[in-house]
Formats: sequence, C-alpha cells, structure tokens
Amino acid sequence: MTYPQQPPVWQQYPAPPPKKSPKTGLVFGVAAAALVVAVGGIAVTVALATGDNAISGTPISGSAPEVDPDPFSAQAGDCISADEDAGTNGKFSASAVRVHCTDDSANYTVIAQLASSTGSDCKEVPGYEYGNPVVYDFKSGSSRELCVMPRN
Repeated sequence: MTYPQQPPVWQQYPAPPPKKSPKTGLVFGVAAAALVVAVGGIAVTVALATGDNAISGTPISGSAPEVDPDPFSAQAGDCISADEDAGTNGKFSASAVRVHCTDDSANYTVIAQLASSTGSDCKEVPGYEYGNPVVYDFKSGSSRELCVMPRN
C-alpha cells in the first residue's frame, strides 16, 4: 500500500504575512501638527478680533494708539485740531485738541511749546510766521503756549 505523498510541513502551513510595525510616532506627529495649526488659527482670530498684537500689545489693524487730547502734551512735530473760525484767541485755544497727524481733523502742526510770560514768544521760533495762531494755556494757569502752523 502506498500512501499519498504529502508536501513538506513548511509548505503545508504557510507562514502568516509579516505584521506591520505600529506607526504611533507618525500618528502623534500628525496630531501635534494639527494641534499647532488649530491653536495658531485661534490666536490669529483672537488677535484680529481684538485688534492687538498679542506679543507687543500694539494695534495691528492699522489704527494708531490713543493720544492724550491735552494740546500741551504735544511736542514739536505733533498735530493739533482747532477751530479755525473760533473768532477769539481764547476760543481758538479752548477748541485745540491733540490728534494724530493722520487724523482728518488735524489742521495745525506744533512747531514749539514754550513757557511764556508775554505771549509773544512764538515770533522768536524759527519757522513760525507772524500772524499764525498761538494756543495759550488758559485752563491750568501756567504761562504756556504752542506755536503752530497750518497744515497743507
């Protein structure tokens, strides 16, 4: 009696396919990248909504920071908005407000701020033209004046 020939054992039971190594590092890397992008998007959204740069605190929307409206906080080169048709120097001085030079209402540029006892010191300031208005400090009682020139 002959027995049917059987293949060798290693051919009867083929080896299972090799297992794939887990790619947990790749999964965590992708998850971390997605988290960074999401947090960055939220930070940009908050910064745009508040109008501030979170790092420096400066506005990013193109608007300038607030200025002290007191005209006597202005220095040479700063701008003033004042009523050109006020009539008297007291009313002109009372209407003066410090503004950004980019403001549409900025109609005067400060040339100098002086401590004045006579009220005629601006004529000594280089660049000041006689006849231009002067902003006097009537509120504080100090003898101060701003020599200003109309902006073009």
